[in-house]
Amino acid sequence: MVSNKLKKGLALSGGGFRATLYALGSLWRMNEDGLLTELDTITSVSGGSIAVGLLMLKWEELAFEEIDASQGRYRATNFKEVIADPLITFCSQTITSMSRIILHTLNPKTTAATEVRKKYETLLFGGTRLCDIPDHPLAPEFIFYGTNLDTGASVRISKREIRDYHIGSASEHGITLAQAISISSGFPPFLAPIRLCGRNWTWSDTSYSRIPAEQVYQFRERLDLCDGGLYDNMGLEMIWKHGADKEYDSVFCCDAGALLPVPWGGWLKAVKSKFGLSLRMTDIMINQQRALRKRTLMRNYITGEYNGGYWSISSQVKNFQIIDPLLSNSEAEQYSHLSNLGTQLKGFSDIDNQMLVNLGFCHSDMSIRLNYNKTLTRPSLPFDINNDKDSAIDAVSEINKESSIGI
Repeated sequence: MVSNKLKKGLALSGGGFRATLYALGSLWRMNEDGLLTELDTITSVSGGSIAVGLLMLKWEELAFEEIDASQGRYRATNFKEVIADPLITFCSQTITSMSRIILHTLNPKTTAATEVRKKYETLLFGGTRLCDIPDHPLAPEFIFYGTNLDTGASVRISKREIRDYHIGSASEHGITLAQAISISSGFPPFLAPIRLCGRNWTWSDTSYSRIPAEQVYQFRERLDLCDGGLYDNMGLEMIWKHGADKEYDSVFCCDAGALLPVPWGGWLKAVKSKFGLSLRMTDIMINQQRALRKRTLMRNYITGEYNGGYWSISSQVKNFQIIDPLLSNSEAEQYSHLSNLGTQLKGFSDIDNQMLVNLGFCHSDMSIRLNYNKTLTRPSLPFDINNDKDSAIDAVSEINKESSIGI
């Protein structure tokens, strides 16, 4: 049945730390005009889940001021201190790398996935369970996506349940925030599977399953899960239903996913690696399903099925001149390399971190002011990149000068 009050939802894509920082900029922009508290649901995948995970964990610490209570809009005045600064610091570190993955793979006492989860616990989330995070009247529902390797279905992980439409929903699951994020960002083959035991969870049946009952019980006892982006890298599955299943009339989508490299290259191709060929096949399939979802979403906007907005890391400011984007065409050129950055859990430079946040802020602002609410005021970017670059250049020059005179 269609709800009398349709909801507003935001979906954040995967894409490693690149997606985390781009999503952070988008969340920061939505907070500026109180749109963050207007949301009913935030869904996320992989790198986007890291940003949303900290937002969920720290929501109680945010200090809100009223913007428009009738629309449910409140601004967190300490968003930078509570959310942005810790995330940028976290994304300046390397959580995993190929050398670390190889070492963990060779170690019989651990796995790369386990070590990544431990990093999440130590550096950002602690051991907090989802069910222990307090409810807040201004907070949206937070959904983290995984993929079930047995059923091939999308898995929703939230505070109150874990759901796979093939095997049902389980409450009282006790999953920690770090576990949820490691599942959402656990890309195979090295960072997955993440195995959960659901034997003692309280399960409810589903009417959608086509799996025999004996297999359902087996899959409930042991869940082998991995990156939610394997099923839906844009995190849209829950919030873009149609017809009688439609719950949302406003759908926002922040997409920092990697573009398909063209042509196919790299050392894996050069040595005719079968593993490299398998990775390329996976990249093509994921790219195709993302393209299909994006085209469907665009059509839904055009036909009026939803309002809201879509923006991606490859969005062009030249297409948004009507609303005076926060970056000029020439300034945007300085940001063009960001869409080619890697999508691993590996830190970038301080300047690139700030630029990724700025770009997410700018692109979300363009889409929201043009497509959702033209009355919003034009804000300022979070970081003055040009001044930061000049400061870095001056610092290097000063060091070189001191070295040349023997200091």
